[in-house]
Amino acid sequence: MKAWIIAISVMVVIGIVAFSIYIYNVTMDPLTLREDQAVAIAREEVDLEEVIDVQYYHGRRSYQVIDGINSAGEEIYIWVEELTEEDEDKDNLDTNNSDEASDNEEENENEEERTPTIKTRLHSEGLTREEALEIAQSELDIKKVNSVKLGMAGSTPVYEISYIDTSDRHSFYYIRFEDGTYIRHYQFNP
Repeated sequence: MKAWIIAISVMVVIGIVAFSIYIYNVTMDPLTLREDQAVAIAREEVDLEEVIDVQYYHGRRSYQVIDGINSAGEEIYIWVEELTEEDEDKDNLDTNNSDEASDNEEENENEEERTPTIKTRLHSEGLTREEALEIAQSELDIKKVNSVKLGMAGSTPVYEISYIDTSDRHSFYYIRFEDGTYIRHYQFNP
């Protein structure tokens, strides 16, 4: 009887672990697909030989930020904008509205598929993560740093420093990638 209880318990634990792995994989598949799409777009548009890392950034627009190496052996960052379904719907609406007057060049441009914005910078053209963090720490009262990652503010490559300040507020601090110039700062009360 004791052997049966142990066997059933082991089978239940194995089932829970297998189900957890399945749920994790199903949840991660869309993220991996979006990363793969961004890398494919970057390879078409930019001289990208090797991908080191891909990170997701969501501000007003979403970007996949690719850390890679070009054919000259230089380390580069590539920001690839993610187009949303809303962007595609706007493009389709513009196309449908322009059917009546297709002779107009301006309206014909709307019929073309919208392509994502791509920005490329050499590592040497900007700050390192450590330098960005040093700037933030010298300017702010930081209790705990959550993350330092590359992003985009408008059309400007930035570092986003996410942290908890000494008043326990969750905060975001944005500085330019190139020179560390202050862009903006958000704080949320606990």
